[in-house]
Amino acid sequence: MKLFIASDHAGFDLKAALLKRAAELKVTLTDLGPTSDASVDYPDYADLLSKTLVDHESKSGSTDTLGVLICGSGVGVSIAANRHPGIRAVLAESPEVARLGREHNHANVLCLGSRIVSTDKAVEILKSFLQANPDPGERHLRRIEKLGKKPG
Repeated sequence: MKLFIASDHAGFDLKAALLKRAAELKVTLTDLGPTSDASVDYPDYADLLSKTLVDHESKSGSTDTLGVLICGSGVGVSIAANRHPGIRAVLAESPEVARLGREHNHANVLCLGSRIVSTDKAVEILKSFLQANPDPGERHLRRIEKLGKKPG
């Protein structure tokens, strides 16, 4: 599994904590930035991670590429990531939401709010996200297919 992680300045400390706990999570996280807590714009890092994830999947042919985005609330990075075709970002404040987002919605990006969840809670949420598998059931696939279509 390839796992990318990025944040804005508000999510920098939580990102750093998750990077330190990567061994506990049994994953290798590729840090896409930023490299400090200096003010940056969350759409830039959500776009970078989304493009990197989609590019990696298209080049490798692998579908086990996932991403983690962090900002203050998680809302901004979630909105920015979900604008990208091929990205299904879930904003999770609990392990159950992370698991359901992965299973039912085939989410490939987990969004976290650094002002909303503690480091320990973020680790539990990420564990749940990583342990879940997309449910291949027809009802889920039918709904996911509709996500790729323009409304109206």
